[in-house]
Amino acid sequence: MNPQYEHALLSRPDADERGREGFLAAMRRFLITDLYNGNEVAYRERQAPAFARRNGREPETYLEVKGVMERDPYYRAFSLLNRATQELLWDTVGESVLRQLPALAEAARSQPPAGGTLTLDPAFELPDYARKVDIHVMPGSFHNEIAANDVFAGALYDRGVYIYAYGGLGPFNAALGEGTIGCVTARYPDLKPKRILDMGCGSGLSTLPLAAAFPDAEIYGVDIAGPMLRYGHGRAEALGVPVHFSQQNAGYTNFADGSFDLVVSNLLLHEIPQKLTRQIIKECHRLLAPRGVHCHNDMVGWPTDPFQEFMAEWNGHHNNEPFERGSGTLDWRAVCADAGFAPDGVFLEPIDAVYMSEQLAYVGFRGAVK
Repeated sequence: MNPQYEHALLSRPDADERGREGFLAAMRRFLITDLYNGNEVAYRERQAPAFARRNGREPETYLEVKGVMERDPYYRAFSLLNRATQELLWDTVGESVLRQLPALAEAARSQPPAGGTLTLDPAFELPDYARKVDIHVMPGSFHNEIAANDVFAGALYDRGVYIYAYGGLGPFNAALGEGTIGCVTARYPDLKPKRILDMGCGSGLSTLPLAAAFPDAEIYGVDIAGPMLRYGHGRAEALGVPVHFSQQNAGYTNFADGSFDLVVSNLLLHEIPQKLTRQIIKECHRLLAPRGVHCHNDMVGWPTDPFQEFMAEWNGHHNNEPFERGSGTLDWRAVCADAGFAPDGVFLEPIDAVYMSEQLAYVGFRGAVK
């Protein structure tokens, strides 16, 4: 695993913490690249034939697959290790961040100005869905405040996701944002956005690449989570990238009609209810200027093979991703049409997942031009 870029807000693990982080990154890689495919071998060679002998047919639904696989020793071991590694990841990085939290919070407040802004709303009410589950099993999820001027969630995520992806998102954790930019520029090479909005920007890991790709544009990012925004603003200033962060619900922003030429999101839509996704796409239509584009790096479908569907359900059941299935099964073209986008301007483009190659075939880009 190549080293992460050590910007001013990145937590610095001590020798013991670094050793644990290295183990967890290696364990993640082992689970995904070596052990994962063994689940299908266990199913195709052992569990599906046994089911067929008992029932005269192979399993026809993911629930039938679940019924046999949850008794399979290989799958049970894989599932246990995968969940345990996720919990250990947050525990390990969390201890390191907590040890340094006062210094990280001060660093977020004291970076030399780069021209960006941070606007938090003291009266902001977190949506109900966000309060009910710790997404990714991340303690406190993205929004929980544990101290004054809190940046814990942002620091935890920045270092944690780097280890989770065993460095696969690059030294700046920017690969998701860079992929979205690549999709937009390939489809719309003449698009020269003057104002860009990143919805659900979190700590800005995928927001900052927008400034590099479109240096003449003003960059805005909205999110519901104060600790992520504080961290994201401090990180952006430390890296010399002017971004205007504000605490807002992406479905109901305070920007004027036609404010943006490009609206993007990265891994937002699968973490929210379908109802809010529909509202966000309506908001995209309101916010976009004529010929403006919205593009979302997220689900573009859902597996139909019962076994693959069962494996896709793992995140929902064991990694606290309750809205993932709903996002993947959403009729994207109908959602865009309902928001006002013309059918011939809508696109869905599956890709190979950045750091989970061949395992998330239902991930990709979806969007439309106004």
